[in-house]
Amino acid sequence: MPRQKVAGKKNKQQSKQSVATGSKASKADKAKKKTAPAEGGVKRDHRWRPGTVALREIKRYQKQTTLLLARAPFQRFVRAICEGIDGQMRFQSQALIALQEAAEAYLTGLFEDSNLCAIHANRVTVMKKDLELARRIRGERFHDHRDLQPKTGKEVFYQLPYYDEKTHMKQLTSVIVGKK
Repeated sequence: MPRQKVAGKKNKQQSKQSVATGSKASKADKAKKKTAPAEGGVKRDHRWRPGTVALREIKRYQKQTTLLLARAPFQRFVRAICEGIDGQMRFQSQALIALQEAAEAYLTGLFEDSNLCAIHANRVTVMKKDLELARRIRGERFHDHRDLQPKTGKEVFYQLPYYDEKTHMKQLTSVIVGKK
């Protein structure tokens, strides 16, 4: 039994017909579509795909060893914080540079950890909860407490145990009981 042709299939060599006019498009017409827009049209600016520029910046910053934060604003920030503690504080320039390097190393590490937390949650964007989770996993919950109560000078301060709780609690209770 000979094979019959199916009515719905088209031959591959036929050129496509325009839906609007019903005419066949030639190769010259197809080439016109790929060129610049007609007169009076606005040519669109080039845009990189999302994430391409970010990856380029990451590679650039990983290659260089310079500080990421501007030096003068960071120094003003440190001096403003220390102004509240002691108005007569002075700093060596190397001390401020060391503070800045330590702060940048801490922040970049924290953002790396929080990025891993965001990726674990199937997200690309780092959120506040990722930073909080990274700090909590690191064990940094209690390091940023500021006591703003006025002091008389007669207070006794006890440091709570942090890592080795059993031995430190014994020492703390012996100090407290010994003071009474």
